[in-house]
Amino acid sequence: MPLSRAILHERLLAVIRAFGSRAAEHRQVARRLRALLPERLKSLHRAHRGAADSESSSARAERHTLIDPTWLAHVEEVVAMSHSATLARIEYETHMMLFEARRSLRRAGASPRKK
Repeated sequence: MPLSRAILHERLLAVIRAFGSRAAEHRQVARRLRALLPERLKSLHRAHRGAADSESSSARAERHTLIDPTWLAHVEEVVAMSHSATLARIEYETHMMLFEARRSLRRAGASPRKK
């Protein structure tokens, strides 16, 4: 949703809450997925090492693991979730800046001006 300066106050608060909770949720999921990556890598490495013939080296199995479509999908999943969390955080902060700017303007208009 693009930012509109004419957005109503109640709608602005709802959007801030929505983006804030989305950012937190996606950040938490991304953190958990990142924590799973080492175990997923080990699992795929074991599978490639076991599938290879007895003369294959561990380095060869590791190379095959790193180009495995399953591994690449795991990495893409983490990247996509991190990206989504970052976008939601940017939207949250942008809408918060509008909220704070409006609040500052209200305060400035409500206070008596001194000369």
